[in-house]
This record gives sequence, structure tokens and C-alpha cells, in this order.
Amino acid sequence: MDSQTLAQDLEASILSATTPPKISAALSSIAAFLRRHTSDQLRPFFSLVFPSLLRRLFGFDSISWLEIGTSDRELSSQLFAFLAPGGPLFSSISSVDQESLVRYIFPTERLPEWMRYALQSSISSEVLASISPLFSSRIKEDELQNLKQIQLNVFQYYIFWFAYYPVSRGTAVLSNSGSGRATRKTRLENWVSSIPVISSSGRKPGQRPESSLYLQLLYSYLKAFVPKLGSGSFMPYRSSLLNYSMNDDELAYLQAEFVVQTFVQFWMVDNDLSPLPAQVARSLGLSFLYQAMLGTTPPTPGLGGVLKLLVNYLYWCPSSPKDGNPHMLFDKLLQRPLYRFILRSFLYCPIGASVKNSVQIFSLWMAYIQPWHISKEDFTEFESTKEQRDEGGNHREKGYTVVWRGYVLDNYLFYSSLVVHFLEFAHKFIHADVESVTKMVSEVLEVLCSSTELLALLYRVNTAYSTKQAVSSSYMTNDLYKYVSSIQEKLQDWEDGMWDSDINVSILRERSSMDLRFFSDRGDGASNLLQLLILRAEHEIHLLSGDVSRHLQFLDLIKAKAKKLFGEQIAKTPEKISPKESPANQKEYFTLRRPKVGKYKGDWMKRPISDTEVAWLAVVLIRVSDWLNQYLSLDGSVETDDVGPTYVEVKGNEVRQITGPKEVLWLLLMLVFSWFGVMCNLVVGFMRRHGMKINLRFLASKRLVAFFVLSLLWPVIVRGLSGVGVLLGL
Repeated sequence: MDSQTLAQDLEASILSATTPPKISAALSSIAAFLRRHTSDQLRPFFSLVFPSLLRRLFGFDSISWLEIGTSDRELSSQLFAFLAPGGPLFSSISSVDQESLVRYIFPTERLPEWMRYALQSSISSEVLASISPLFSSRIKEDELQNLKQIQLNVFQYYIFWFAYYPVSRGTAVLSNSGSGRATRKTRLENWVSSIPVISSSGRKPGQRPESSLYLQLLYSYLKAFVPKLGSGSFMPYRSSLLNYSMNDDELAYLQAEFVVQTFVQFWMVDNDLSPLPAQVARSLGLSFLYQAMLGTTPPTPGLGGVLKLLVNYLYWCPSSPKDGNPHMLFDKLLQRPLYRFILRSFLYCPIGASVKNSVQIFSLWMAYIQPWHISKEDFTEFESTKEQRDEGGNHREKGYTVVWRGYVLDNYLFYSSLVVHFLEFAHKFIHADVESVTKMVSEVLEVLCSSTELLALLYRVNTAYSTKQAVSSSYMTNDLYKYVSSIQEKLQDWEDGMWDSDINVSILRERSSMDLRFFSDRGDGASNLLQLLILRAEHEIHLLSGDVSRHLQFLDLIKAKAKKLFGEQIAKTPEKISPKESPANQKEYFTLRRPKVGKYKGDWMKRPISDTEVAWLAVVLIRVSDWLNQYLSLDGSVETDDVGPTYVEVKGNEVRQITGPKEVLWLLLMLVFSWFGVMCNLVVGFMRRHGMKINLRFLASKRLVAFFVLSLLWPVIVRGLSGVGVLLGL
């Protein structure tokens, strides 16, 4: 009873703490309570106080304690000491979880988009457990309400809310971006200040960089719960965990896998159109119908900083990779979600949006493709002085060497295909922020040209990829041919679903096959995209006022690196572009040409938008058609061999006399509806058997739209003309 009463008092003090002094007092009271009580006496705290504590820590309905602590150094230190892995809160969490005293249901509406849909679908719990470790042994079914929910222990519940925090902040910034209220502006500034790329720009020389409290906590959790375990120490036994008792290493791996999986699903996957590998989804017969309605939704903004810290930590290797690179434990887990996250951020970034979020994503990408540059200094701002002194520095040589060859081959698409997609993104935003775009283009070219060995490896892989189909296997002498099949599978899987709705991007192209375009001389190859980008950049720079020397410097770097990558012709321009030239002469360079519709070889409904269509209406009609085809199983997902007549059991002894015209009318209506339903079933069955699909895109024709609009307005026009005639007659 004493712990129950104290817990209620603590809850009241937590909910009323909105200033640094009150927050500090509440933290001291909570820490004292946790130290005085044993694990069996902590049930009231975790059932009553803990949910309120999370509510205040992360501020889902107000400004969070973490945000308040950002502007108060003493409070920030106290919060970190309280929430750190060795602090009083996690010590109590560990003791309570060992005895399984408390379990929580995580709100379904706060889960990642695809997990939310999966739990609300008819997919069985067994299948869900097989597709994601986060579902395994954590799904609780309520048969009365027909609900499936995620049930977690205290540690898992905290990690879920911790992962959801930056997602909620990014969503809040996105929804409040047009608001001028001071409170919202303060929240936006606090969130932006947590991004190292932005917040560290004003530091004095030699000054230790400041980082947000959230990033400090994230780094401490990664160090504590995702330790640098040796590669392969217990991985072979994961498939038979039920057959023996797990040792400490295996339990540590399962905990590390849970933490990393949680961050990946909340931050990278979330609203992805293809959350699972395509082969896994097909083998299990999974179909996510919500895909057709989500459309081209970009990832939540503001996640670049936390993801860069996660990637840097997981791929930081103090020694040479050949000595046992710890990243191998989670490499397969991160590759696909990270590639799709970066690609979706570039591909679906709306026109008119700020480039700041894209700069974060670009920095994340650069960190991933240069793991040899990750060093101990990258984590200095997240550690205390004592931790820096105890662990020492890292003097590993920075730069690509042959020991990273396997890493580059395994992540080849990050160095090739993603570069092409980024150049397409650069074309979309070169007019909005020419300095940021040219700087990013210069940096990615610098990475590719930084090592002769790296560039030679990329060339050799492209050669093997291009010639494998044309050369007999007996004549294959290139040792990289064995990687071609893997690259092809990854290209199809990692870009699965991207191009079904890719009809409103600025660079339209035919995608009749999944080819690498980095070293291609096609019109949509990297060399041609880069050459056109240089021309457009020159044009935009000459339109600027003031000193443009820095912009021209970036442009000269781009030309030099492009020359090294693609040869002499890339740096040559047909003529110098100047603002005085007539628009007619410039149109040839700056108008992105649409492919001829008659030559399109892919799905006719997904062809690039032509000049004869209303673009936004075509996008809507394609999504509706996709949804109808999936809902009616016209996409080939259901076999039609077993389809037969449907029988309805009717009791024969029940005879009812029909009286009155209303019942007769009702009977006739039911007969008409029944006949209509039978005809619809026959039509759908016919379409399934003959592979036909619904395609409403023809309604987006400009001529048809003009006809409908004119038909609707014609009576109004006639009445208006009649009224004018009457007035003139008067």
C-alpha cells in the first residue's frame, strides 16, 4: 500500500512538471523511489507512473522533457544520468523484466504504417511472426474484438516509444511547417538544432560540438544494447533456439537484433510501398492492398541525423574488416530498407520542398558508402570526456583499400544505380537551390573518384553485368561474373513497387528492363544526365546576383570529376550559356523530353504521362485502377481454375405471403440487385480467365475532360447568354 500511494503521488508530480526546477525535482523523487523498492514492489510504479513518465519524457501532447533539457545544461545532465543504460530507470526495468511482472500493449496507431496494416489484416499470427522478428511471440489476439496487438515487456515498450519519438517530431514539423505560431516555431528550432549538420555550424575553432540529448541517449543505448559482437559467434544456432538454453551471447544478440529491428522499422520502412522482400511476400501469398492508395509518400522528414548515427555505429570498425567486421551481423538487415529509404527520399521529394532534409539524407548516404572514413572522432560529441579518455582514439587509415572490396560488391547499387537516381533528383531541384545541389553532386563524384582501385572495381562490375548475357559461361574470365545474378536480384527487389507510381517525376523514362544506367550511354544514363545538369547549373548560376565564384568552383569540380569518370566529352558544352540568349535557343538544353508513347514496352497503364493527358488526374486514376485490380484479384494473385458456381442454402418450409405495393417494389429491387451482382461476378470471372485488367486512365484524356467540363457548364453558359440577350433586348 505504501508503494501504491507513493506511486500515485509520483504520477501527480510528473504530470505537473513543465519547468526545469519541477522536472529536476520529479526526477530526483523517481530515482529515490526506484532505489528504495525491490523489484516485486515496483509493479505499481510501472503500471501507474511509467506511462505518465513516458508521456512527459517524449511530450506527445506537449513539449517534451527532452526538448526542455536541450536548453538547460544541468537538466540535460540529470536526464541523461536518469535515462542512461546504467541509470536507476534501466536497473529497475531489468529487474522487473527478469520476473515478467508487467506487460504493455503498444498502441497500434503509433506503429509503422505497414505493421499497422498487417495487424489489421486477415494475415495469421504465425505468418506475421515469420516475416518480422518484432512480431515473433509478441502478438496478442483478442478473439472477441477480432484484434491483433503487440504485447511488450518494459524494456521493449520503452525502446518502441524511444524509436517513435523522432517520427512524431518529424510529422509535427511537417504538419506545422506553414504555421507562424511561436510555440511551433520553437519546437521546429529545437528539432533542427538536434541535427549535427546544422547545429554544429556555429562552433568556435577547437570547441567541442554540442549534440542533442536524444542523440546522446541513442548512442549510449547502441553501445549498451548493440555491442560489437564477434561475427558468427552464435549465428548458426539461431534457427533452433527452442532446442537448447541460450547463453549470454545469444541473449545479447537477440536483444541487439530487437533494438536494431525496431529502429529500422520505425525510421526506414514505416510507410514503404514494399516493406518486405518481394520474394518473401510472394512465397507467403501476402498482398498489401493499402499500397495502391498510399501513392508516392516520402519518408518522414528529420530522420537523417538519427539514421546517420545508427549507420556510423553499426559500420564502424576499429580494425581492418578482415579481422572480423562487426557490421556483418546486421548488414543484410539494413541494406534493403536503407537503399529504399534513401531512394524514396530523393524520388518522392515534392517540388517546392526545402532541400535541408535532402542534405541530411545525402549525408547519410555518403556515410554508408564510405565506411572506411568512419572513425572514433565521429562519436566524440556523444561521449563524455571520461569515455573519450578510456577508449582512446582511432588511427585507422582512412581511404578505400582492397579489404573493402567485398563490402563494395555487396552494396554495388549504392555506388551505381542510386547515383543515377540522385542525379534525377538534382534535376528537380537545381533551380531551387543551385549551391546545395552542385555541392552534393560534387561530393558524390569525389567519393567515386577518390580511389583508382574503387573506380576500376565499379567499371569491372559494370562490364561483367553488361556482357554476362552475351558471353558463354565457358569464356567468362572475369571473376566478378558470380556477383551479377545477385546484383540483378537486388536491383529488382530493392526497387520493387517504385516505378508503378513513378509517373510524375521530372525525369520520365522507359523502364522495360531493370538495367544499370551508371555507365550507360543511353539518354537516361548517368553521363547524359550529368552533362545536362552541368548545362542547367551554368544557366542557373548566371541568373544569380552577387558573387558566384563559389558556385563556379563547385561546377569546375563537377566537370573535372565527370571527365575522370566518363571521358573528355562530358566536360564539353556546345556553347556558353548566358542569360542574354533567347528562350528558343535555350529550350533544347533545358526541356526534358518525354519518351514517345508509341515506343513504350512496359505496362500500358503505367506508361509515362503524355502531353494529351491531365497529369494529376492520370495519377489518381492509375492508383484507383491498381486498387480495383487488387481488390477484385485481377492482378493474377488468385488462380481461376477452381472458380465455380456459388450456391446459397435456403430453408424450403418457410413461405411468406407478400402484401402491399411496398413489399412488391422491395422484392423487385432485390431481384435487380441480385441480377446485377450475378452479372458483375460473370464479368469479373471472364476478366480473370482472360487476364484482363481495369484501366480508368483513358478518363484523364484532356479532350475527354474538356468534353465533360463543357457538358457540365453548357446549361450555365446557355442561361447566361439568354440572360444577356434579355438584357440587351430591354
